[in-house]
Amino acid sequence: MVNLFLVAISCLAAIEMPGCAGITSTSPSVVTVVLQPTQISLSLGQPQQFQATVTGTSNKSVTWFAGGVAGGTASAGTISPSGLYTAPNAMPSLPTVTVTASSNADSSAAASAIVSLTDGIVVAISPTSATVSTGAGQSFTASVTGTGAPSTAVTWSVNGIAGGNSTLGTIASNGAAGALYVAPAVSPSPPTVSITATSVADPTKSATASVTITCSATNTISPSAVTVSLAQTQAFTASFCLAAGASIAWDVNGIAGGNSTVGSITPSSANTVVYAAPIDLPSPTTVAIHATSGLLTASASVMLISNIGVTVSPSSATVQVSQRTSFAAALTNTSDTAVSWLVNGVTYGNSTVGRICQSGSNPCVPPSAPGSASVDYLAPGTAPAVDPVTVTAMSHADPSKIGNAIVSVAGVPAPLSVSVSPFYAFVSRSTSTLSTRQFFATVTGSNTAVTWSVQSAVAGQGCGGAACGSVDGNGVFTAPAVAPSPNAISIIATSQADNTKSASATIAITSGPTIEALLPSSVMAGGVEGFPLSVHGLNFVAGSGGAGSVILLNGVARATTCATTTTCTIVLNPADVQAAATFALQISNPGSPALLSNPVPFVILPFDVSEDAISLNSAQPAASRKDITVVEPTTAAVSAPLDVDFDGLLTNGTCEVEGTPLTVTRPSSGSEIVSLCVHGNGLDPTMTYAFTGPGTAPGDIPVTASVITGLFPNTMELDLQISTTTLPGVRTLLITSLNNDRAAASGILEVK
Repeated sequence: MVNLFLVAISCLAAIEMPGCAGITSTSPSVVTVVLQPTQISLSLGQPQQFQATVTGTSNKSVTWFAGGVAGGTASAGTISPSGLYTAPNAMPSLPTVTVTASSNADSSAAASAIVSLTDGIVVAISPTSATVSTGAGQSFTASVTGTGAPSTAVTWSVNGIAGGNSTLGTIASNGAAGALYVAPAVSPSPPTVSITATSVADPTKSATASVTITCSATNTISPSAVTVSLAQTQAFTASFCLAAGASIAWDVNGIAGGNSTVGSITPSSANTVVYAAPIDLPSPTTVAIHATSGLLTASASVMLISNIGVTVSPSSATVQVSQRTSFAAALTNTSDTAVSWLVNGVTYGNSTVGRICQSGSNPCVPPSAPGSASVDYLAPGTAPAVDPVTVTAMSHADPSKIGNAIVSVAGVPAPLSVSVSPFYAFVSRSTSTLSTRQFFATVTGSNTAVTWSVQSAVAGQGCGGAACGSVDGNGVFTAPAVAPSPNAISIIATSQADNTKSASATIAITSGPTIEALLPSSVMAGGVEGFPLSVHGLNFVAGSGGAGSVILLNGVARATTCATTTTCTIVLNPADVQAAATFALQISNPGSPALLSNPVPFVILPFDVSEDAISLNSAQPAASRKDITVVEPTTAAVSAPLDVDFDGLLTNGTCEVEGTPLTVTRPSSGSEIVSLCVHGNGLDPTMTYAFTGPGTAPGDIPVTASVITGLFPNTMELDLQISTTTLPGVRTLLITSLNNDRAAASGILEVK
């Protein structure tokens, strides 16, 4: 019926169209398209064959459209060139799709059909509920069913948030239909969340499971109990069921953050800290670490220990009654090196067992607090009933750690005597800042107290009263503002037990002319040559002939040359040093009145030529109880030491400088002369030149000395008489001046 009806209508419109009997027309044919079926319902992914009939043209081909797109799309479905339509796997936003066939002969000729899409999708999730600890995971599986061939893919969300987040937990696919949910580190509020699987084919279809999140923490601190050494560290971790955004407060013994006494706490993360133990043991030695968040509290205990070592040096001593000896303490494994001192268990001792004094304090002053400095032990005036006594150093960081020294107290007192140290001192003058110097008095006897005083060191001259400075009861000298003339002040310690016993030290104020050293400081009596005497110090006046400073010898001015403000020189003649004596030597600076330096003694020693030869041989390879005197340049009667710096054989007036020892060979009979050349400082032919002999005193090689002209100054020719009786061996050259200064050139000659 339908086809006939369509044909009839076509014929009515046709003019002279073949197939329309009795009707003729000269008009062109009309192209028409008929589509079967015109309306259908399909499930997702289901196919449907469409048929298109084209009339009015010999070209029967058509182009197929789905959703207005040639060939269709994934969301609208696809249609093949033969008209086979396949519904999409996912429901589009509109559940109907238009399928169109358009004539390829006339694109305006087309026919369409309506496809209604249905899915019947049902989404299921497994499990539908779960309980998960914070930070733990839970697997879920989703299934998608429906008519046709819908997509089985799903998307996952937590409380409607795709993939979740750190507050609610996260979920991620781990297979075609599975997913893993990971709970947050802190339980959310409320603690139940929804896990939803939503169909990709039809987002209106989903399934939901509920997850309850519980706290896995135990409200504790780890470790809960630990032992920590002084000054060491220990990490702690708190395990709490914290609400989101909550923080943890830490304390030590209730003190937020702790302190230097009980130890301190430093956070290193949200729930961890580092505890630093104190350097000294607290009392009690166990402290509590607390972590608090809201109403939640956890605690841990720390036992503090030390491995401190204490030693006292010296470890033993013998001290006479009323005398002192010093002790020092050394500590290991601690930065607190302070100690307290005890004598027989009594802090700082007492008059019966002896007392502990601050080092150098006089009279004895006990330490005011534990310290690291050395101390003095002052023995009692009489020997204690229990002898020896024990001097103990007790660690301030850990009083249980001690070191001991044993002290024997000699019971017989020594005769009372007084000494002062230092014996001589150079002190700058006082300005707006006072210049001070500590002096110490040592007194033997039962009463060690002294009275300090100052006065001029030169009777009838120099300072008086405050111009000499001052000294306090502890021996601290305060210098005056102006140096006295003569520049010498005595500081005197007088025994309070016997005021006839005293000792003094001399002070020179360095702002005035000051003698610090003499070169030489002493000579031997009987010199036959003059020699220079050099004075070294401060604040001299450079010049000569009366324009500069003058050296006074026993108060008598001598012709003086002061090359600089620190050095002046005179010449001492043989007549000055013929007899043993002590001269008072001073510097006098020009002026009115002249400024005098401190007086310094210059000593002339008695002449002593005694010598003791040390003879060694195979029968006596060692010698003991021998005195060896070494003369230093500062005490020699010349301004420079004697020495030999090179030597050699002298042949035809030529000095052949060679390495030592120089070798000479004894003649087969009689004797012969061998000439040597030696060069050094201060050598001249008036000196005595002699060679030692192996196992004998010097004297088996006669030596004649003369000057070699034309060579270096201070070059001597030594003519040696070598005979068959000269002993073989290595020899040392001894050189002695007319003033008995001596030098030695070791091992420069070997006789074979």
